[in-house]
Amino acid sequence: MENSNKSIKDIIIVGFALFAIFFGAGNLIFPPHIGVMAGKRWYEIMLGFIMSDPLIPVVGVIVTASVGGKADDLGKRVSPTFSKILGAVSILIIGPLFSVPRTAATTHEVAVRQILPNVPIQVTSIVTSVIFFAITLFLVLNPGKVIDKIGKYLTPGLLIVLIIIIVTSIIKPMGQMQDTPVKPFFMIGFTEGYQTMDALGSALMSGIVITDLVRRGYTDKKEQFSAMIGVGIVTFILLAFVYGGLTFVGATAGEYFTEETPRVELLVGIVDRMFGSTGKVCAGLVVSLACLTTSVGLTATCGNFFENITGGQLKYKYIVIASVVVSFFISLTPVDNIIQYAVPVLMAIYPVVIALVVMTAFDKFIKYNMTYIGAVIGAFIVGLAQSLSTFVKSFESLKEIISKLPLANLGFGWLSIAAAFSIVFTIIAFITGQDAGNKQKVSNS
Repeated sequence: MENSNKSIKDIIIVGFALFAIFFGAGNLIFPPHIGVMAGKRWYEIMLGFIMSDPLIPVVGVIVTASVGGKADDLGKRVSPTFSKILGAVSILIIGPLFSVPRTAATTHEVAVRQILPNVPIQVTSIVTSVIFFAITLFLVLNPGKVIDKIGKYLTPGLLIVLIIIIVTSIIKPMGQMQDTPVKPFFMIGFTEGYQTMDALGSALMSGIVITDLVRRGYTDKKEQFSAMIGVGIVTFILLAFVYGGLTFVGATAGEYFTEETPRVELLVGIVDRMFGSTGKVCAGLVVSLACLTTSVGLTATCGNFFENITGGQLKYKYIVIASVVVSFFISLTPVDNIIQYAVPVLMAIYPVVIALVVMTAFDKFIKYNMTYIGAVIGAFIVGLAQSLSTFVKSFESLKEIISKLPLANLGFGWLSIAAAFSIVFTIIAFITGQDAGNKQKVSNS
């Protein structure tokens, strides 16, 4: 009974921590926006959002654990080298180059600037980033206790503030939900969840969670995987509750805001209207906690990944210090600029990650490694074409071709090409027999 209670306690603590890491600034601003968009049909768009996020990221964490538990295990059936490159690129994207700097910049723009609007922006930007990353560095320098610090202290504070906002909205709605034009709200919600980019970090989160489970005594692979499923369930429930609540909050705000309202302004405006003079302070607290927990989780994961991938030649301590320094300087750039710089890179790589997550979930049914290779090539070709057609003028003609692909209007034009390439490569492997017996089974990982 004692071991059972310990297991449940561990799963809850780690589940809360994983929730906090996933629930970053991007996740905070999307649900109210889709709520305003859908009005009375908020539940439809919410279900689509939840199917995309947290379902895909949580599944990504679990399937990575099933094939080894390291960030570079997700793509190993393509090739070990590819897997390491994918992991490195992913952690740089969602770590010191884009996501982590964005958390500090968002904290500054949404929280600090709302509270101190009359202080010169150059001063508040630098001071905010210095304090923000000093706290981040303090929390990540002892990797064994990162999970506890997030799960026991930061997460409850974040949840309390969010629950206050959600419950207040239920008891005293801001306004009447609006009738909205009939749209495919489920699919719109799904694509909005896709844009949070959490699936990109799902494999990377497995490393820090598995490390902490081992520290807690979960040394057996089956025991780790069982605990990981429990952690995933806790994380999913927490995220689904918060997403649903914030979507409802947005739906009640349709009298005062439109879907054209910028997402960050919408969040601040909603909370300000709900709580009056304390609204901006409340919103600032929520955003700061969400951003800080994400920064801590991603920075720690970056340190773990590069220390493991280099066999300890690069030390965790120096990696996280370097990551924080790089993040600090980039965070002095406005949020919109950071997002703009990241989008073309994410458009190219994100389809590859989703394809790998989905295929790894069905790994035991996939005989050939070539099946994975084909899917990755197909997804990357379309993802790269979408990126080039959007951001490079000489490639604009590709837009018309991509727009004719199935599901292209929903942002999933890559899916049909990935499936087609996967089938072709499977046939090649079957005919040649060169790939037979190369399957890396989950049980052997």
